[in-house]
Amino acid sequence: MKKEMTWKTHMLLGAIAGYWAYPSWKGSVIGATMALVPDIDQARSKLGHFLGPVSKMLQKGLGHRTLTHSWVILLLPAVLWGDSPEGWAALWGLLSHLISDMLVGRIQLFWPLRMGWVGVRLSRALYGTVDRLVFYAAIVYIIYMGYM
Repeated sequence: MKKEMTWKTHMLLGAIAGYWAYPSWKGSVIGATMALVPDIDQARSKLGHFLGPVSKMLQKGLGHRTLTHSWVILLLPAVLWGDSPEGWAALWGLLSHLISDMLVGRIQLFWPLRMGWVGVRLSRALYGTVDRLVFYAAIVYIIYMGYM
């Protein structure tokens, strides 16, 4: 079993987070897209397949859950969008990824400082369970909010 959230769960959580920051379809799309960005450091990820050599280089050079799972990645929305609704949706999409990865494992949040890894250590048996639980809870939340 994998030690991480699936791309579907990250995308769904990112869409919710993006919508909260910028209540529109655009906020949801930006949040969902940006929620996939941290896994660019893993060649097996959805975005990693798309960016091939870049992902392989990051994975070999820095490892998974280091640079792209740290505070550094949180600067990207400000660089791309500045202080705008789109930038906030992007930031919350990225944050949703980092927080959800900390629920099933550890990330190097303070990279490049060697302050250790931050997150919850789960047994292998629980990784998939937590991912499914979060995924279905997010779907229930979206359905509930749709009826409000």
